[in-house]
Amino acid sequence: MFRASIGGRDAARPRSGHRLAVYRHALVRLMIPQLPALPGAGGWSGLSLILCSILMSWDPAPTLAQRFESALGVLDAAMPRRRRTPRTYQGLIKALMARGLDLIPATADHLRTLTERAAARAWTIGGLIPVGVDASRIDAPRTIGNEPLGFAGKDRCGPQMLCLLLVHLGAMLPWHFVIGGARDAERPLLRSCLGLLPERTLLVADAGFTGFDLLSELRARGVHFLIRVGRGVSLLTQLGYARCAGKSTVYLWPERLSHRPPLVLRLIRVGQVYLITDITDPRRLSAFTAGELYRRRWGLEVSFRSLKQTLEHRRVRSGVAAHARAELAWCVLGLWLLTLLGVRAIAAKGHAALRLSVAATLSAVRAAMHRAANARALGTRLARAVRDTYPRHGPKAAWRWAHKKRQSPPGQPRLTTATPPQVAQAKALHAQACAG
Repeated sequence: MFRASIGGRDAARPRSGHRLAVYRHALVRLMIPQLPALPGAGGWSGLSLILCSILMSWDPAPTLAQRFESALGVLDAAMPRRRRTPRTYQGLIKALMARGLDLIPATADHLRTLTERAAARAWTIGGLIPVGVDASRIDAPRTIGNEPLGFAGKDRCGPQMLCLLLVHLGAMLPWHFVIGGARDAERPLLRSCLGLLPERTLLVADAGFTGFDLLSELRARGVHFLIRVGRGVSLLTQLGYARCAGKSTVYLWPERLSHRPPLVLRLIRVGQVYLITDITDPRRLSAFTAGELYRRRWGLEVSFRSLKQTLEHRRVRSGVAAHARAELAWCVLGLWLLTLLGVRAIAAKGHAALRLSVAATLSAVRAAMHRAANARALGTRLARAVRDTYPRHGPKAAWRWAHKKRQSPPGQPRLTTATPPQVAQAKALHAQACAG
């Protein structure tokens, strides 16, 4: 699986203005400072590979060959003759397969640095860095080469990939992603990237991330969490393990793990939603702030909608598993760079990052790709890529859509008063911990 991990810091330095003058296309000149500087070999420079892959992810053509031709047209118009790239899509794929494991992590690391800068004052909320996490499946063509991706188990289901996405909830910008097979689970994918979370992170997640082992690992790494719970989670009350227990203090302590200390948590109710967090002090995380952060988690759903619907990547086009993983990785990086370009443009006009319209940003970028817009026209369109603010009097989509998911909410967690044997076991563990 692809993991966008930390690369070299030297590669994250933007180029100087006199070097940008070499590139004769307004969109390419706008993209260059946002990308890492990497050496190349065999006719393709690292920068050319990154540019071509991201430009292809933005193009709406139905086939990869057509997207390559469109991206090649932009590169031909942008780069001097001595720097022009090879002419075939097969050459691009060979170069990406040879160097992709280096380019994808280095590009993601560079974009993480830019995300922190673009977030500005929204980087922390209440002294915490809010990061949301969720996963979604992406379809792949039904080919023999894609069968190693796996099948999710549904009837007539084709090969799929699971994309785990982490988004900074202050600026609604991606922070990291992991691509796994169809049968990979969300929790192991999340564990694989916990080292990339900054200090003072507050991980906001839905009900699929409530395992005792995962939450224990988060606490051991110093990562705070705010996670929704439902009827599938059993919580204990009045256990007497915490030194300062309030009315909202609950304990996650599965019976099979009674030899381990329980997790001391705080239960927060926001309307019909129940949340647990390891921040037991309401002064550090109030119920109002917790509810607002969980509402912002909906931005993850919007990010997946932007990837699948706006950029039209609900299904990859590659017929080989390794190529499909690489294609999806560059699609996510393309979305990441697109949102960064949009946020920077609207921030210069005084708009908050949360007002970014991904669809309007993509429209401006595609117009620049196919019409060779000048820098002023491109900048003007990007600066206007904000969501409308007028009140709607009805839904945008049809309510009776045949394929719309109508899953029931998780409901209320099961709250059980601790039994005397459990209280005694908790006291023994507490005494053992104090003695150690």
